[in-house]
Amino acid sequence: MRPQADQILRTIATTLITQYLPGIEKENEKTELGLSALLMMVVSEEFDRAAHRRIEENNALRRIFAESLPAIKDDDLKRRVREASEKAEDDYHMSVLDKLNCELQEVFIELHTHIEAIEGEGARHINEAIWTELENWTKRREFTIWEMAFAMLTKAATRNEGE
Repeated sequence: MRPQADQILRTIATTLITQYLPGIEKENEKTELGLSALLMMVVSEEFDRAAHRRIEENNALRRIFAESLPAIKDDDLKRRVREASEKAEDDYHMSVLDKLNCELQEVFIELHTHIEAIEGEGARHINEAIWTELENWTKRREFTIWEMAFAMLTKAATRNEGE
């Protein structure tokens, strides 16, 4: 089996925290090493989920775009929303996925501004969908690794103090 980049980063971070951190006496060096290990863990987690998260967000944006078309009053915005709803991933390099995600988000922001200024059940429904998706964005960006890394740092620091 060939190790993956996310696994390599987690292994190095774990080694830094469990093997090297306890032996460091200077607080600033201990803090720097601990933060470096935490960042490796964060990068590891993001590496694993990066493409999936962007594709998931892009799909959610396209669904909202398609659902919002009947409620949009501005013809130019309606055209741009329609075009954005039809854009699809054809290259899975992170730089390309990020670029598409940013393009869709720009239209999403304009749509949100427009929808908030409109009255009626259709606009209210779209606005609720937008806010739900914004909450989902926050959840998708949470790092599960923080709790584990923090526990490891605490254990390593406590072990060092007890010796």
